[in-house]
Amino acid sequence: MSETSKSSILETILRALIQRTMGSVTKYVEAVVRRALRLAALYVVGLLVAVIGLFFLAIGIVNWLAMIVPSWLAWLIVGIVMLLVGAVLVLAAFVATKS
Repeated sequence: MSETSKSSILETILRALIQRTMGSVTKYVEAVVRRALRLAALYVVGLLVAVIGLFFLAIGIVNWLAMIVPSWLAWLIVGIVMLLVGAVLVLAAFVATKS
C-alpha cells in the first residue's frame, strides 16, 4: 500500500468517527433543549393559570367586601393585600436565589 492510500484510509476512519461523535452530541443537545423548552412552556402556562385564578379570586373578594364597605374601600383593601402578598413572594424568591 502506498502512503497516500494509508493516509486516506486513516482520514476516512477519522472523519467517520468524528461524524458519529458529533451526531451523538447533536442529538443529546437537541434533547436537552427540547426538554428545557417543554419545561419552560409548562411553567409559563402554570403561571398564567395561577394569575387568572388569582384575578378572579380578587374580584370575588372585592364583590363580597363591597356588601360590607363602600366599593372603593373594598378595591383598596384587596389591592393593598395583593401588593403585600406580591412583595412577600418577590422577597422570598430574592432570598432563595441569594443562598
